[in-house]
Amino acid sequence: MDSREYETAQLVVNAVKELGCRILVSTLTVGDYVVSSEVAVERKRAMDFVNSIIDGRLFQQANNLIEAYQEPYIIIEGDLWSTVSVRSISRNALIGALVKVSRSGLRLLWTRDEWDTAQALYSLALTSPGLIKISNKRKGESINDMQITFLSSLPGIGVRRAVRLLKIYGTPLNALNNYRQWPIKLSGLPSSSMLMIRRILESKFSSEGNA
Repeated sequence: MDSREYETAQLVVNAVKELGCRILVSTLTVGDYVVSSEVAVERKRAMDFVNSIIDGRLFQQANNLIEAYQEPYIIIEGDLWSTVSVRSISRNALIGALVKVSRSGLRLLWTRDEWDTAQALYSLALTSPGLIKISNKRKGESINDMQITFLSSLPGIGVRRAVRLLKIYGTPLNALNNYRQWPIKLSGLPSSSMLMIRRILESKFSSEGNA
């Protein structure tokens, strides 16, 4: 992780560590994160992405990533379209910039917030060619990862809420046994998600599938 990114992205740092990864901080000439010998990531919050289009930084950064790494990514974090109304850029110009960087070979990833960004980095690191492995990873960390992945797969939960549930209930089994309390314990959990979770947990399995 680039040292300048490390100073300004503590929520991402904490989330990545919570997922069981180590972070090596260094001054990177290209990108904000290097997740393997072939994969690097530039992270931009929505407003920064728009600003980088306006001042031209985006396309130079894209070229640098493409030249240096076989699999270059850019993570766009947050609601990109809401920034159009507060910056002097049209939607057409924004879409045109997205098309341009995509055609150049830069891969785009979209995340809602820092927790989603951490999960994206984690997933990239696990599946990337040239993976940088740390051999002394504790066994308990892999169990934690599987617990988080299991709960986060439920509708509306995600990584952040899965971690919250595990901190409250201790185990996935306890969390599931008390799932009716989740709307109280998890702020902002949509009622539609709870309805779907209830259907998933309480509907009888059918070999023909349930709609």
